Amino acid sequence: MSVTVGAVEHSVDVLRARLLADRPERVALYAGVQINGAPHVGTNVMQTAAFLLAQAARERFGVAVVVRFGALDNTAFDKRVCATTGTLYERSYHHALGPDRIAELTKRYYGALFDALSEATGVPYEVETYTRQQRGVRFREEFLESLARRERLRWILAPSHGNVPVSFPCPRCGWLQKYGEDTELLEADATGARFVARCLDHGRYEAEARPGNATFVGLTTLHRNLVKERVAARDEALPVIVKGADWAGGCRLVDEAFLDYPESIPPPRVFTPVVLSASGAKLSKTLIQEGTAQLSAGTEPWMLDTTAWPGPGSDYARMLHGLVTLMLSDPRHFERGYTTRELAALIEQHGLRGERHGLRGGAGA
Repeated sequence: MSVTVGAVEHSVDVLRARLLADRPERVALYAGVQINGAPHVGTNVMQTAAFLLAQAARERFGVAVVVRFGALDNTAFDKRVCATTGTLYERSYHHALGPDRIAELTKRYYGALFDALSEATGVPYEVETYTRQQRGVRFREEFLESLARRERLRWILAPSHGNVPVSFPCPRCGWLQKYGEDTELLEADATGARFVARCLDHGRYEAEARPGNATFVGLTTLHRNLVKERVAARDEALPVIVKGADWAGGCRLVDEAFLDYPESIPPPRVFTPVVLSASGAKLSKTLIQEGTAQLSAGTEPWMLDTTAWPGPGSDYARMLHGLVTLMLSDPRHFERGYTTRELAALIEQHGLRGERHGLRGGAGA
């Protein structure tokens, strides 16, 4: 149980201090999702929480709200290993499928759910792919600024070895070195940066990243989150980062990196319940695909692949709305994790499966 449960009446109350200090007219809640196949229930719990937290913020604090989902199309679609050096190469979903297929996948897996939750809560939402976001001028400016601070930031973002690679896909085939072993920064300033990299098939190539160009920039998870949050902080809306509670340790490093910038304050964060396997490990697509999730007996298939929900998608949205509303009814219920068995018990005990009411109810405020 989180230590904050004794300090708040509702989990969204952690925003109050920043709202009082900054007096924003609008709050933007940011949540990311990997576009790499059907989601499991834990992903949808986080997304549902983002909508309900936004609704609660609007009702409790009187601010306009929006939910912004980052569609991470930079996730690896396929991988190759150099037989000589053992270097790992990857090709992203974006480079393998293209923007039209990414839009189709996003709509298939999340469109109906997001539309239902938006209607239920009255909270608008936006979806932006990583590919589109990293092309933005502000993203490029913050990326270049992080390069200027790389000697200090690298020991924060990679405390064990200080290696924070930047990767660029080969312009001919779209493959890149995951860990950037052969990627070298040639020069960088506020106007742009020039790198040299190596493709397994096509050899050496150069890449230039500057405000206004479209070169795809591949960043490590923490580096990417730092740049994205620095961009969000430049918006007129107060940014609130919504992540699963498993991100708490990683956000500590992002916050420390934030403080390396003069007069910079990390954004407020809300951590949502994590759905766990029987062993206590977080549900993840990797574990599920590998068959090593150690699930509780009787775990239903839809918990691992939500497209297997045995009924209309509208019933699934109602179930999630009711389930997360129940979690938000008390910080003790929200600031914790749930095994798949516990989720199934809650759904059964509270009659949430196929329930036809409650979609227009409150957010547990």
